[in-house]
Amino acid sequence: MTRVLYVNTRYQGGGAERVTRQLYEGIGAEGVESRMIVGTEDQADDRYEIIYESGPRVRWNWLYGKLTMNARLHDRYAAGKILAAIEREHIDLVHLHNTHGNYMGIRDVREIAARCPVVWTLHDMWSFTGHCAYAGDCDHWRTQGCARCQNLSMFPRLYIDRAAAIRRQKEKYFTGGGITFVTPSQWLYRLACQSFLGQEEIRMIHNGVNTGVFRPGSKEALREKYGIRTGKRVLLFLANELRNVMKGFVYLAQALRLLEHKEDYLLMIVGRTAEIPDICQMYEVKSFGYVKEMEKLREIYAMADLFLLPSMLENYPCVTLEAMACGTPVAAFDTGGIPEQVDEETGWLVERGNADALAETIQLACRDPELLKKKGEKAREKAEQCFSEEKMLREYRMLYDEILSRTG
Repeated sequence: MTRVLYVNTRYQGGGAERVTRQLYEGIGAEGVESRMIVGTEDQADDRYEIIYESGPRVRWNWLYGKLTMNARLHDRYAAGKILAAIEREHIDLVHLHNTHGNYMGIRDVREIAARCPVVWTLHDMWSFTGHCAYAGDCDHWRTQGCARCQNLSMFPRLYIDRAAAIRRQKEKYFTGGGITFVTPSQWLYRLACQSFLGQEEIRMIHNGVNTGVFRPGSKEALREKYGIRTGKRVLLFLANELRNVMKGFVYLAQALRLLEHKEDYLLMIVGRTAEIPDICQMYEVKSFGYVKEMEKLREIYAMADLFLLPSMLENYPCVTLEAMACGTPVAAFDTGGIPEQVDEETGWLVERGNADALAETIQLACRDPELLKKKGEKAREKAEQCFSEEKMLREYRMLYDEILSRTG
């Protein structure tokens, strides 16, 4: 049986964590024995090994991250734990996910690839930029080698401009080592091919959604369960961190100010937030905080009339697939890999950053209950046919087999 070690920043979290968990927990059905190691996590668990697991180690890792400005070249401790796990567990293949997050070094990726075959799923642009997970409209990573970075505050931020040097280190250690890169979207695939990774092996495998877990339900019954009055149009916004500027809540706030008959809407918010933004005082709001229970999250998606995704940049967001699988149409900015998920049958695409157009779309959608219902049904149908978790697992298993057959 093939043994795969999954490596990611954390176990719980956003889209990258969710995809890593799907593979780790579900790939057994494809005949793969899985192990997992994460950089940090709030709570120990038998399901995974933690690199920085103790208080002193966590504090040292935080300090080391500051000293290396979020881009360490080598982490002897982290590399040692990963290599030890490969040896101890008789690992055949390592599957990397996010390697940024201050828990391993750039050079460590090459050391791991020298020990056994590596698949690396890219959840953002970090692997080929000077430091940005998403470079936005900047193309200096392609045209100028990230010289004189104008976006030092972009995540993961730099305190001193070392972007060009970091990019050179990535080019040195991420290429020529036989790593197979995977992108979840055609959008990221095209960007990776334009970068110094263009000469490496790059595949495209869409993220998937468990359509058995995420499924439609009775909106009326669910709203009654959560104390939400029927008769209102229920809008849903979800982000791991509400203050993350890339998730675009500022544009949603502008759109909400423009909506007529505000009393006809209820806004549901899922995500970590210190306080509810002022705009929400104009609306009835149901805030759920951060939700990690899949069944509760499913119910939230299912009772919404419209899922709003005003992100400025996204790769191939899992939240879109989850909403669609729950039969909820999506209104999203036309950016990144989102147009590969949402079409005119399953929702609405709006010009990126255009709050006026977003407000018009919300009003158009909510004036026509039959249209919402029809698009929701098409969204569920598309999720089942094109974005199933089973399809994703099968394609990754086929990739593992292909790589291992080449390496003997």
